[in-house]
Amino acid sequence: MTTDVSATTTSPVKQPLWDWQVRACHWLMVVLIAACWWTAENHEIVYHSYCAYGLLGVVLFRIYWGFFGSNTARFSQFVKKPSAVAQYVKTLPQRQAGASAGHNALGGYSVLVLLALMLLQIGLGLFSIDVDGFDGGPFADYLRFKTSREIAEWHEVTFNVLLGFIALHIVAVVYYLIWRRQNLTAAMIHGKTTTPVHGQLMKPASYTRFTVGVLIAGVIVWLIA
Repeated sequence: MTTDVSATTTSPVKQPLWDWQVRACHWLMVVLIAACWWTAENHEIVYHSYCAYGLLGVVLFRIYWGFFGSNTARFSQFVKKPSAVAQYVKTLPQRQAGASAGHNALGGYSVLVLLALMLLQIGLGLFSIDVDGFDGGPFADYLRFKTSREIAEWHEVTFNVLLGFIALHIVAVVYYLIWRRQNLTAAMIHGKTTTPVHGQLMKPASYTRFTVGVLIAGVIVWLIA
């Protein structure tokens, strides 16, 4: 009786890449952005507000987690110098170049842009009001109706810009899957990668930090709402 050694030695080894908090934030953002769009299109302003408050909480927690979360979640890990970004861009045509331990140099800036756009979008919504003047953000009453309506228009413009960056993000994910053989979507689901990783592997943060982050985000949203 013989053993098929190749079947056991060629299996790819999965390495930890993302903690569950990062993955939860990512997919909650996907769901809540879609919900915000749907409720706005169907004039469900009350539910639109609930979804926006939920998204604000997730974004605030992700920003907090970028300073106190696991090492691959931290801004200090993936926000690189412009020279590092330029160097990484040169490697993009390569078929396979290994994966970064977390976001790569270019993806790190895309994270910052997306977080900033979501914060701007939500912030504008707090001061916006509908054309009838009945439903609006919690701070709309502090402004003139005309000003709140102008902000509402910018609220729509910013959302379209956000959609553009989301579309660009999806294109990048498809590019990495087809050309560079890196399944970024799967890694964001189970938190692991089979691609050789450059850098320190993910080390989770304590649940105490997680609890503090949830409380901070929750209190800020509560005070605004």
